[in-house]
Amino acid sequence: MESSAYPMLFSPIKVGTTEVKNRVFMPPVSTNLADHGYVTDDLVDHYRARAKGGVGLIITEVVTVEPTYTYLPGDMCCYDDTFIPGWEKLATAVHEYGCKIMPQLFHPAYMAFNIPGTPRLIAPSFVGPSYAREAPRPITVDEIHELTHQFGDAAVRMQKAGVDGVEVHAAHAHGMLGGFLTPLYNKRTDEYGGSLDARMRFLLEVIAEIRERCGKDFIIDVRISGDEYTDGGLTLNDMIYVSRRLEKAGVDMIHVSGGTTIKRGSAIPAAGTQQASHAACSREIKKHVNIPVATVGRINEAWIAEELIEDGAADICMMGRANLCDAEFCNKAAAGNADEIRPCIGCLRCLNGIMFGKRISCTVNPDVERDEAGYEPAAEAKNVLVVGAGPAGMEAAYIAAKRGHNVVLVDRQDEPGGEMRIAAVPPAKQELTRVIKYQYRRLAEAGVTCVFGTELSAEDIQRDYAGYEVVLAYGAEPIAPAFMQGFK
Repeated sequence: MESSAYPMLFSPIKVGTTEVKNRVFMPPVSTNLADHGYVTDDLVDHYRARAKGGVGLIITEVVTVEPTYTYLPGDMCCYDDTFIPGWEKLATAVHEYGCKIMPQLFHPAYMAFNIPGTPRLIAPSFVGPSYAREAPRPITVDEIHELTHQFGDAAVRMQKAGVDGVEVHAAHAHGMLGGFLTPLYNKRTDEYGGSLDARMRFLLEVIAEIRERCGKDFIIDVRISGDEYTDGGLTLNDMIYVSRRLEKAGVDMIHVSGGTTIKRGSAIPAAGTQQASHAACSREIKKHVNIPVATVGRINEAWIAEELIEDGAADICMMGRANLCDAEFCNKAAAGNADEIRPCIGCLRCLNGIMFGKRISCTVNPDVERDEAGYEPAAEAKNVLVVGAGPAGMEAAYIAAKRGHNVVLVDRQDEPGGEMRIAAVPPAKQELTRVIKYQYRRLAEAGVTCVFGTELSAEDIQRDYAGYEVVLAYGAEPIAPAFMQGFK
C-alpha cells in the first residue's frame, strides 16, 4: 500500500515472519457487539469496514480466556471450541482486504464485571484498585498454572480459526497479567512476587506456552505500559528491562501504552490532551530492542503518525479512535485526501457508553458500528428545507441530499457551525472547528444549497418554501451552571 503523501506510514513492515501492508494498526477498542462472548454479524461488519478502509492490522477488543469472570458483558470469549466458527468468519472477512487480525487475550482479575453469581474476584494479592467493592483473593500457584494453559488453549483456538497471532494484555496495572507485573498490586512473597524478574514470571510463562503450542509463524504481541506515571508503579527503566526480556522470550512486537486504569487516562486519553501521549516511552524502548515497537494514545491525524515513524519514536502507530470515527481513514490518508477524513474530537463517547453496557457509538460518526458508505435512495425525491446550520442541521442536510433530495440549508448566522463555534473557543476544544469544516465541505459535495445571514419566520417558510419538507435544526438551549445564571 504505497502513498506519496505519507510514505513511511503506508510502507510495509514485518512482524515476526508476517508482512503487514502498512503501519496503521487498530488497537483494542471494546464495542459490546458480541453475544454472550460469540462473534456476531455486527462484529464482523464492524471490523470488515475497517479492513476495507485500509488498516494494516486489527487487534480486537478483549477476548477472555476462561468462563468464570466477565470483563464487559458484550466482549468476546474463546474458552472453548464453540467460539471458533465465529472467529473463522471474522478472520475471513478481514483477510479479504489484505488486513491482518489478532485477538487481545485477557483475564480481567480484579477488573471483572461483578455480575450476579460471580465468585469473589481474584488477583495477584489481597490488593485491588481503590474502587473495588472488596479486596480480591490471591490466585494460587496451581491456578496460575491452570490459567497459563488456558491462555495457550485460547491461542490454539485462534490459530485454528485462521487469525494471524495474539496480543497478550499486560498493561495499565490492568487484568491478571498487568496486575502481576506492577508493584502496585503484586505483593506476593512466593516465586511470582517481589523482584521485577519474579513479577514478570507469569507473563513469560504465558508467552512460552503460546509459542510452544502455536509455533514460530504465529505473531505474539505484548501490550505494556512504558511507564505507569504513578509513585510506586512501574517506571520507564523497569519497562526497558521488561521489553528486552520479552524480546528474548520470543515476542514479535511490543505495544507501548502508558499509565494505569486510574492514573493519567491510560484507557483512552481525553480530549485536549497531547497526541501520541506515550511516544516518549516508545521512543526510548525502541532504542533497546530489535523487534517492532508500536506507540498508542490519541494519534488521530496522519501527519503525526508519519512524523512519529520518521523520527524513530515507533515503528507502528496504533490508531483506534481515528479508525472508529472514519473507517476509510487509511484509504483517504494514503490517497492524500486527509481533509476528507471525518475528524475524531477525543470526546470519549466511544468509551462512556461501553462502560454502561451500551453498544459502541461516536459523537461525530452516527454509523460507527459499520461505517459502510452509501445511503438508500429515497423512494421519491422531494424539496427539503433545513433550518439551522449547526452540526445537526448540516448532518441532516447532507444525508437528505445523499438520498436524492433537493436540499436548501438556511441559517441566520453568516457562517456554519452554530453553537459548536462557541464550544470550540475554550482551551483544549480547538478540534471542534475541524468538525465544522468537515461537515460544511461535504455539503458542497452533496449539492446542498446553503443560504447564510437569513433568518426565517413561519410566514417566510410558507411563502418562499411552499411544498418543502421542513427540518427544524435551529439549536438546543445552552445549559448554564446554576451559579452563573443571572450573569450577563
